[in-house]
Amino acid sequence: MTALLLTCCSSDSEVKAETNQYQAHMAKTLIVYYSYTGNCKAIVNSLASQITADQLEIQPAEKGLRYEANNYALGTQLLNAIKANPNDASSYPAIDPVTVSIDDYQNIIIVTPLWWSQMAAIMQTFLFQNRTKLAGKTVAMIVSSHSSGISGVVADAQRLLPNVTWAGDALGINASNHSNRNSLIENWLPTQNFHSSTTGISHVKSDVKKSKVYTLQGTLALVGQKGIVIKDGKKVAIK
Repeated sequence: MTALLLTCCSSDSEVKAETNQYQAHMAKTLIVYYSYTGNCKAIVNSLASQITADQLEIQPAEKGLRYEANNYALGTQLLNAIKANPNDASSYPAIDPVTVSIDDYQNIIIVTPLWWSQMAAIMQTFLFQNRTKLAGKTVAMIVSSHSSGISGVVADAQRLLPNVTWAGDALGINASNHSNRNSLIENWLPTQNFHSSTTGISHVKSDVKKSKVYTLQGTLALVGQKGIVIKDGKKVAIK
């Protein structure tokens, strides 16, 4: 699994056709998320509007902490503790008990913030505590950041979950494209090989080939762009 940032796509109708094609066959799916500032919650809302999935919000056991205060002192302290002893359960901050039965789900979608180029410590706790239950699952991930690349979060996920099947590349959503999250997610979903409810295998990725769409100026068209564009070497009107 590597990092993936989607910024452009083909026409809306093509993407929606792909989304509907795999969504109809997705096995039972759980969205697991932690949201400190609300950005991840907004991402989860966009994701939940496009697929059928249950949701599990991870909460720190100690409420009201300001991880960014005093030049990110507490957040850095939590991350450093994990980094120093990643195999020690006491290195991870406490979280509220998880009451959802993870065994009931075949697909897991993780939505997590990035803290200083690493996965948020609260989400790391959940993955560490539930790594055995998550083994054998098909897992996808969306990472929310301000501007940083998400490779460090991807590395944390791979360390914490060595025995899962990654559905595909992780999606990074940052401050500059957060408002465009609906389209980013819509284009990311068909790239994921989710576990299928009909075949029992993890290959539900659409085989529909998407053509790149360009503006008349020769740049890649943005998601949802209307008007005259160039597709397959021809001018096409998207309404």
